[in-house]
Amino acid sequence: MNASFGTNGLDGRVALVTGAGSGLGRATSKVLSVSGAYVVVSDRDPAAAKETVEMIRGEPRRGETEAVDLDVTSPTAADETVADLSERFGARFDLLVNNAGTDRGSDLVDIEDDQWHDVFGVNVDGPMRLSRAFVRHRLALEDGPTQPVADIVSIASISALTVGAGAAAYNSSKAALLKLTEVMQTEAREREWPVRVSAINPAAMATPMMDQWGLPPERMMDPTIVAELIRFAVTLPEGACLQSAVVMLRNEGYPR
Repeated sequence: MNASFGTNGLDGRVALVTGAGSGLGRATSKVLSVSGAYVVVSDRDPAAAKETVEMIRGEPRRGETEAVDLDVTSPTAADETVADLSERFGARFDLLVNNAGTDRGSDLVDIEDDQWHDVFGVNVDGPMRLSRAFVRHRLALEDGPTQPVADIVSIASISALTVGAGAAAYNSSKAALLKLTEVMQTEAREREWPVRVSAINPAAMATPMMDQWGLPPERMMDPTIVAELIRFAVTLPEGACLQSAVVMLRNEGYPR
């Protein structure tokens, strides 16, 4: 068993975190590294990824970090990145956090095709390609399905469950990502993949992407709260799974 409930449980594990140049990806990279994981910090902005690594290296931690340039919209980058990590780390590479996300903040009647496709490229196509490559990596290992359970965590959104006007592509893409996660959970169970799949659906967080919404600070979570939930999900006993979780400030309530 690769994790024990109630402990950090990440020593020796290698994690790939996408969109880790800022916001939740940066917070998640820090939490996983502090908990003992070797964290591969990826972003399509190489300077931002390196900044995250330097920040983490300045903190007390148990795990090491490195930065990689990864544009999740590239048709080939997922396979190339996973192949590289598989070659270097083998079975230790057992944790994928699909965090990279984007938004165009537009009503349906105002959004252009290229904007729509960009949002879906980052929020849906990227996680699909990376998850596919990651599962193939785990199944190709010498002992394949008998490997300890690996983890995929995808960051959807509360907007996948309840929506408001002004974010047509974002809301639709996060609903698609949540459904993709459910598909992977079903296939993992029925095909007996050695992979556990979880989705986290956060409400508003204090991140650069949320700045466009102009919400008051008291209505936005510290992304570290969500990062800690990710750590919790991947350190559950192998027989348990956090399938889908909503996380928000206690006084916000579930929007309707």
